[in-house]
Amino acid sequence: MSDIYCPACRLEQPETHEYCLRCGMELPVQILAAARAKSTRFFPGLKLGDADLESGFLRVSCYREDQTFESDEGSVTIPGHHVRFSIWDGAQARCALSVPESEARDLATFITSELDRVLQ
Repeated sequence: MSDIYCPACRLEQPETHEYCLRCGMELPVQILAAARAKSTRFFPGLKLGDADLESGFLRVSCYREDQTFESDEGSVTIPGHHVRFSIWDGAQARCALSVPESEARDLATFITSELDRVLQ
């Protein structure tokens, strides 16, 4: 089962359905498509020194597919297949850096292996 529920009767739905199994209402399946294209996670920072942010956190966004957004002024396409890291202080981004998927996988492997080594 997916994490999509009918807005009318609240029954959890299979992600392959466009209409509710119980009441027949059209399901907001476009939300699932958008969620597959990008996912974001926040990690709180740890203040270790005077120069470190009090309310800092790391935002990591994985862009799996290209996303195009349309507006009256035109359209913008955010390319997929990269991971974007940004350092936030409260509600403001201080800096950002994007890396290709291959580098992000290398980073994940590096962190995992180093933490596993520390536990041995």
